[in-house]
Amino acid sequence: MINLSSKKISIIGAGKSGTSAAKLASHMGAEVLLSDSRSDIDIINISNINVEIGGHSDKVLESDFIIKSPGVSNNIEIIKKAKSKNIKIISEIEFASLFTELPIIGVTGSNGKTTTVELLNEIFKKAGYNSILGGNVGIPFSDNVLNQILRRQKEGIHILELSSFQLEETSNLSLDVGCLLNISEDHLDRHENFQDYIDAKLKIIKLTRDNGSIVYNKDDQILKEKINNKEAIQFSYSDVSKINIDTKAIHLRGKHNYSNIAAALAISNVYHIKEDIIINVLKEFKSLPHRLEFIKKINGISIYNDSKATNIKSMIAAIDSFPDNIVIIIGGLDKGNSNFLSAMKIFKDKIKFVSCYGESGERIFNMIKSDFNCCYNKIFSKAVLKAISNSKGKNVLLLSPGCASYDQFENYIERGNKFKDIIIGLT
Repeated sequence: MINLSSKKISIIGAGKSGTSAAKLASHMGAEVLLSDSRSDIDIINISNINVEIGGHSDKVLESDFIIKSPGVSNNIEIIKKAKSKNIKIISEIEFASLFTELPIIGVTGSNGKTTTVELLNEIFKKAGYNSILGGNVGIPFSDNVLNQILRRQKEGIHILELSSFQLEETSNLSLDVGCLLNISEDHLDRHENFQDYIDAKLKIIKLTRDNGSIVYNKDDQILKEKINNKEAIQFSYSDVSKINIDTKAIHLRGKHNYSNIAAALAISNVYHIKEDIIINVLKEFKSLPHRLEFIKKINGISIYNDSKATNIKSMIAAIDSFPDNIVIIIGGLDKGNSNFLSAMKIFKDKIKFVSCYGESGERIFNMIKSDFNCCYNKIFSKAVLKAISNSKGKNVLLLSPGCASYDQFENYIERGNKFKDIIIGLT
């Protein structure tokens, strides 16, 4: 284990992962500067941790290396200065990995990451593993590693959801399994271009150890073209039909969720987990909150919350999960001037009404109004009520925005909860 007792470490970004990295670094004996551009944050009071808020001073540069939180862009001034001085910059994921010898499974992709790692976690726990879930799923890896150290835990397995932002500054990570679910245009407001985003995702291949397993979705055209490793394990949504389960017993809906299940199957097979364990978990596993989550039925209208659909591909996957009669709420903050019309045209017959909202909603409305029965309201709650008023028995009312939530909400969870509050308020 690396000794940090004489090291100075700067951490940029005092959100969940930055704060967790600071606690781990302090525990390992480093002198830590936690720096955040915001002024309205809670200051942690722990020995060996100095905090600066409201901006990044040049004190950040007085360090042996810098840990960059995933929400921090490479384009900010302090990062540019650090790079010009050749100060090493690593991710919170890479930093935490320095202090654990437990095997690590890493899962990345544009869509389905959280469902897949949550499903894997349940499978591994039922199979008797001490499974530790973390990463982009909302539990910082540093927290899990620090807990592992404090408990002197020698057995277990880390299952990590990895975003492109986390992979961006990760160069040294020894994954037992590196899994790629899919790649579609996303986060183009942060990555310079689509290729840059693809490259970030594909880094998971280099981060998988030589005798580890690379697992990828052969149904994804980009992955099929980019992955040339003959020993890589392929999976397909059709793999679900190969296990001994009636698909009606599976709560997860849609082809995209069958892909997520197939990924979990492929990884479980690497560890020789018995099929009956996997089947029992699948029968119990429900849709996660805000991911095609069934809310309730009102006057024959089935209502689903898919607030997690923050890009077009996940929105399309949600629409594709239902046969017909869909009333959909879309909009928010589009991350890349997406072409909603070309994406939605193939569903013209099944979509009965579209309620657009938010910062990008008017642009989307103007784009699709010639082909769809639709409306625009800037305020989310008004758009929801308009969608409800245009729904009738046997319709599916679907919140699947295809955009980020940041124009009116802190995150997709807040947006999804607001939607549920409106629906529950009606009854």
